[in-house]
Amino acid sequence: MNKAWTLHVENFAKIESADICITPLMCFVGDNNSGKSYLMSLLWGILTLGKELFPKTPSDSKTYRKCENWLKENKNRNAEITNDIVEMYIQWFNELLDIHKKELLHKIFNYEVEADKICISGYTRKKKLEMQWENVGERYSVTESYIRFPKQEMYNREQLLRMNAYICWNLLMEGIAAPLYTPIIKGRRMGEPVYLPASRTGFMLTYSQLIENSLQISFAPASRDNSSSLTLPYVDFLQLITKFETKSKVNRKNAWIIDYVERNMTKGNLAVKKDMVPLIQYYPEGTDKEIPLYVASSIVAEISPLLLLFKSDINFKTMVIEEPEAHLHPELQQKMARLIINLVNHGIPVWITTHSDTMLQHINNMLKLNANTHCSDLMEEFGYQKDDLLDEKIISMYQFNETEMGRSRLEKLDCTQYGFEIPTFNDALEQILEEVYAFQED
Repeated sequence: MNKAWTLHVENFAKIESADICITPLMCFVGDNNSGKSYLMSLLWGILTLGKELFPKTPSDSKTYRKCENWLKENKNRNAEITNDIVEMYIQWFNELLDIHKKELLHKIFNYEVEADKICISGYTRKKKLEMQWENVGERYSVTESYIRFPKQEMYNREQLLRMNAYICWNLLMEGIAAPLYTPIIKGRRMGEPVYLPASRTGFMLTYSQLIENSLQISFAPASRDNSSSLTLPYVDFLQLITKFETKSKVNRKNAWIIDYVERNMTKGNLAVKKDMVPLIQYYPEGTDKEIPLYVASSIVAEISPLLLLFKSDINFKTMVIEEPEAHLHPELQQKMARLIINLVNHGIPVWITTHSDTMLQHINNMLKLNANTHCSDLMEEFGYQKDDLLDEKIISMYQFNETEMGRSRLEKLDCTQYGFEIPTFNDALEQILEEVYAFQED
């Protein structure tokens, strides 16, 4: 991630206030029913639906007019997109968020969820960004260092709107969400973030019935109609399942992930037979016998969407996982944490909600190992590689604290030399230890 920004919310669902600065690895911890999934769904929704906020016709609002005038003044000449210019575009995006807030929340949650305020602030980036123009070419393009447009003599307001939306979207979402303008290819995802919900095992065992009998979901990613009784992240997860297939060749980046999961977690191979809906089969190690997913171990059903996501070579930019520790023995929870850190170090932002002290202890261990003066020797002794290490600069940890009024307030936890101290876990463990000492015989 070449950028960071903070999502600020006030009186959103049961969350009193929250400020989340996005990082490549982001962890939400806290009690059940404290708002973790609500806030993660909102983040996912802004990345997924945010492009729909831009108007179809040029606006006369003062906020947008500033963007339009700046673009007019700098047409056909290279110009640095300074912090002041970035702030101007973010103000425009926040105005659109405020105008369409109610509609956006209804699309995400399929329910009337309230929020007093949703906005983006605190934007930073590592590399300077320049607007460039090229004499030859017809398409807009973007990298970490430039946004480029083809030159032409005159630009009408509709063209300026299209370019302004492109600048605004890429300032915020380049590298973590789907491109703003993409060809619509039926049945193909174009980089949208994936959301793996906490109840994924149940979905994996019943998806064919849900898809065929209940949801009647469209295969077109552009369609956001949600006539089901599920939130949009869950509907999107079911759509994701319909894209699963077994590729004869997988790219090199995905090969190590597949090998790691099959060797260390599922202890066998998963394959997909394409039909009206995918038919998923499990092949345990040492046999070529097919086992339907519904009679395999719960760990296989739990891990299958993560594994098949990479086996299918599905295009996505960011991964959200609710409770990645679900159904996993503590040893496998550690392996899952190791996998997540590797994904982040390979350039895939991963945002999780978790109740697992085992996973967070492994995260802390990798933070401490990375900072240890004897890191190389310890890596060799314990069998870790460079991609297993975790730099504190790329992780953020947020705890959801319940107030006296039954609301939640978000607290950003600091990373110390010992890693993150998680009060919500430590308090519960201390209480259990008190009972251990109290109940044991002398």
